[in-house]
Amino acid sequence: MSPLDIVFQINEGKRIKGKGGSVREPEVVIVSLAGAKRARKGFEVSGEMKWYSYTLDFQQPTAYSIGLQRSIECLPIRKHGARFARIISGFSAPQKGDTPSAPISSVPTPSGSAPEYTPPSVEADNCGQVPSTSNKHKRPAEDPDEIDPEERAPKRTKVVKKNPAINDHIIDAVLKSGINGAEMLCSSLGRTNAFGMIIIDATIWIWRFDRQGAIQSTGINFIEDLPRFMVLLLAMQRFDLSDWGFNEKLDPAISLRHSSATPPTPQPIELEFDGENQKFKVDFEFPFGEDRLLHEVFSLKGKSTTVFKVTSDLKNNESGLVAKLYWPNQDRPNEADIIKHAHEDADLANHLPCIFGSRDLDPIGTRRIREELGIAARSPRPPRLLRIAIFEELLPITILTGDNLVFAWLECIRCHYRLWQRHIRHLDLSLANLMLRGRGVVEPKYFGVLNDWDLGDEEENRTESRKDLTKTILFTALDLLRDRLPGEPLIQLYPHDLESFAWILVWVFLAIRQGQASPGAKVTGWRTSHPHVNKKERKDFAVSPWEYIPHEEWSSYWQMARNIAAWLRSRIKEPDPNAPPEDDLELLRSFLNVAESGYTGRKPDLPKIEGL
Repeated sequence: MSPLDIVFQINEGKRIKGKGGSVREPEVVIVSLAGAKRARKGFEVSGEMKWYSYTLDFQQPTAYSIGLQRSIECLPIRKHGARFARIISGFSAPQKGDTPSAPISSVPTPSGSAPEYTPPSVEADNCGQVPSTSNKHKRPAEDPDEIDPEERAPKRTKVVKKNPAINDHIIDAVLKSGINGAEMLCSSLGRTNAFGMIIIDATIWIWRFDRQGAIQSTGINFIEDLPRFMVLLLAMQRFDLSDWGFNEKLDPAISLRHSSATPPTPQPIELEFDGENQKFKVDFEFPFGEDRLLHEVFSLKGKSTTVFKVTSDLKNNESGLVAKLYWPNQDRPNEADIIKHAHEDADLANHLPCIFGSRDLDPIGTRRIREELGIAARSPRPPRLLRIAIFEELLPITILTGDNLVFAWLECIRCHYRLWQRHIRHLDLSLANLMLRGRGVVEPKYFGVLNDWDLGDEEENRTESRKDLTKTILFTALDLLRDRLPGEPLIQLYPHDLESFAWILVWVFLAIRQGQASPGAKVTGWRTSHPHVNKKERKDFAVSPWEYIPHEEWSSYWQMARNIAAWLRSRIKEPDPNAPPEDDLELLRSFLNVAESGYTGRKPDLPKIEGL
């Protein structure tokens, strides 16, 4: 038996605070007994029952059937489709006001989030897709949510008319379950997986969430298949903390939270790394203090990057250190190797991040469960591993204003070009990835730094599928967001990354005020996670920039923005597969000529670019 003493607790009508001040209302939660007592004063529960029958009048069978009494498919994740007809045929149509009983939460807008926020979707490995949320809005640029031919069943219309509300209830349940999954994965540092349940009448579907996506079980009717449902409950009863996805090495307080009736204090954590010339250790505490956590992503799938301050006995560290804990794709190059290769160009030392050590905490990661279930080969997304890396602490570029920010932005463009010519590609340019390195105290000097290389590679003209294209949509080149013809390759080229730099500066002028994001009404919609909507919104700016107003502190740079808009507008044209490739240097020269024509401040000549 597990020492957790788990209990199923009815939670309907009781709010649970989530990330960012959001509020969830799951109807049923599975918690440890100690956790329930800590959260609910006077909580008492007894799992003992008196057994009145001393003998059971039946013969033990010679063999047991392992199949379900009734096969129930996975829940659909699209509102229209024949799977609804197959699943809900055994359910009665809900009455007005009825909702399926599901241990899932409502979906209020998280505190401080933009009203246009729309959750992106990820795939359920054996069933399709499940919604999630992510504050970074990094997602595949193509929505693979297409209707399968097998779902165009002739019975669909008839069933939908007969059960007009059940489709909406199921989709709502799946959506809320995905959001709850994201909450659970973000509840503990390095958590590997979480479970959710959706219950409709006497049928339950189990969802397992991790950073690769979601795995959904087929439905289990817990009346007709009570013995098999009891096996599931008995298995859960024996789960330990690691089975529930908790990582005690990164969150040693988790055992206290599930065994003690008093809230635990932050616990110390020490990790050892192999440095370039020495081993070193870093120390931190979790849960973090407010001044220690620098960056956190709320998401269901993806890298889920968390950046926090650490202390160390490292000798050659001139500034503070930060740890970056994240879930990169296993098939991507190691970020540390890319940065090390980039540093071979000594001229770029001031414009690249310094990494002191990297360590894979779970090298198998999300592949483990899929291999055990035999679904790894047909998973719609590559597996992810848990990695932690130690970096020099950098500063956000938005601490600068005016000419100083533009100067650092131009330095990053130059650094990026030098690396691209060596086939070292960043591929995820964003405002958050342009950082600063400060030198000096009395009169500090800042260098623009091209940070976050976890989506980079060292391949030239790599062909990618739309569904595997992962970028920050807000700054992605418009051409990468357009629909591709069948068989048309998608190759990220230098013009695409250069266009991202253009959108970064435009966003600064329109959305950054006193170093903080404060987008005006005209550009609020740019932060949507939907690629087609985002493309249309930003294209409107390129076509008619005079309809937009920058923040007052950037008003003197608006002619520069208008010039950049004209350059962006010139890039909107019908694709010509027979056109010769553009010369990268000439393209950079033309862009800088356009951008700098409305800029009167200092212009960097380093990193040096031959011929520019």
